Amino acid sequence: MTKRITLTWALLVSCAALCPWAQVVSAQDPIRVESNQVLVPAVVFEKALSTQPERQIPLFGPSVQDPRPPDALAVRNLVARDFHLFEDGMEQNIQNVTLERPALSIARDNLGNHFEIIGTGGGRWADPDQPRTLLNDWTLLPRYVIAYVPPPSLEGSCHQIKVKMTRHNLFVWSRSEYCNTPHSASDPLKGMEFGKQMEDDLASAETSKINLTLQAVPFYRSAGTARVYVKLEFPWKSLEYEVKDGTLYASIGALLMVYNKDGTVAARFSDFACCDNDTAGKPTAKPRSSRGHFIQNTSQIPNRYESQFDLPPGEYQIRAILSDGEKFGRQQVPLNVENYDDKQLSTSAIVLSRRIRAVDAGSPANPERLSGGYAPLVSKGIEITPTLDHRFKENESLYAYFEVYEPRLAAKSATTVEAHLRILDAKTGAVKKNLQAVNAAPYIQEGSPIIPIGRGISLKNLSKGSYRLEVRGSDSTGTSTAWRTANFTIE
Repeated sequence: MTKRITLTWALLVSCAALCPWAQVVSAQDPIRVESNQVLVPAVVFEKALSTQPERQIPLFGPSVQDPRPPDALAVRNLVARDFHLFEDGMEQNIQNVTLERPALSIARDNLGNHFEIIGTGGGRWADPDQPRTLLNDWTLLPRYVIAYVPPPSLEGSCHQIKVKMTRHNLFVWSRSEYCNTPHSASDPLKGMEFGKQMEDDLASAETSKINLTLQAVPFYRSAGTARVYVKLEFPWKSLEYEVKDGTLYASIGALLMVYNKDGTVAARFSDFACCDNDTAGKPTAKPRSSRGHFIQNTSQIPNRYESQFDLPPGEYQIRAILSDGEKFGRQQVPLNVENYDDKQLSTSAIVLSRRIRAVDAGSPANPERLSGGYAPLVSKGIEITPTLDHRFKENESLYAYFEVYEPRLAAKSATTVEAHLRILDAKTGAVKKNLQAVNAAPYIQEGSPIIPIGRGISLKNLSKGSYRLEVRGSDSTGTSTAWRTANFTIE
């Protein structure tokens, strides 16, 4: 029995018998991997929803003709004794059952609405923006994750799973198969056919056919570790997919390889966005066909990906590949993780953005918890999503995110901190705009030396051209950091 077991989970259901009115069924949940456990995601709803044709199953599309509010359709407060789980026909002892938010979610921000999903490797995939009214009626039910210790089995062997409910008025959807495939939770495609193909493509001399852009920015958490934020952007229309009988077929994944200065591999990470379609943990190397039909709302075809991982100080080369099973995009960037001094005032690199949204602080009393390890860049309750396109229009808003590190704050010192921002002409170095100093007090998190600052910056009165945003921190002891910079253009 291997120490890590993967449950393939996508919940890609043909839905013909249960919800013939659904247009495209595609609501994946991430592969969950824990030591000596199989984690079975399951969606539970009232059986009446699948037997009354006038009611829409609310997991996949707009809920209609059900008078209850969408949140009331979810069946909550279930415990282990409410489930029966069978592996290869033998009932298993369920260790625990937890209720989680769906991996698929609808994000609403200043640019519109879009779907987001936590991938199998814990990163976040996002779809193109839709009109605000288009996704307003969608309802996404939370899911239960059923944990059990499986019987011993040979590595690579596959097993049939059946979940049943103790209460006869409830209906459950769950995946039907998992394979005993060992790999890291942060690298679910390692050893799989799709992952091997991406490794070959990354090393090949073949020209990329998907336009891929890559950004990697370190943010510091301790003296020996940086949390590296990575983002990929790509045109979704370049990806191959097919919709057949209401089910989306595609193979969309990413592989990140981190190399030391001497060329040795420092780390690797992979993620899978879509769609295994009961392939038992073995995503196909190619979609079922080449260019498929247009997908309603472009549901589940992403155009950007975000992830994070920890690295010690050093000089690295990050190589990324995005693949749809037929074509790939490849990109690489250097990354310098500085030896962060946790006893000195310092400032992180700057990321630029045009996309922001308010986020809930969350409550420990909430029984639902978000799956995946991705932590967004949040400042004062506002999430700032970096953009890799630094070309801004004259009437656009530019947002910047950076962090100031003040070690005295951890000791509850009376030290005050300010952030200074200015815009320079990139060619001449002339200061074009000195922004008012930012008092960091509202951004401080009690007991933490990390001050996450997000600021909106007006581009008014700046003519077309190339510019440089500069940021530095200072404190009441008279200490100032070096200027950090980010280039952008106004078109």
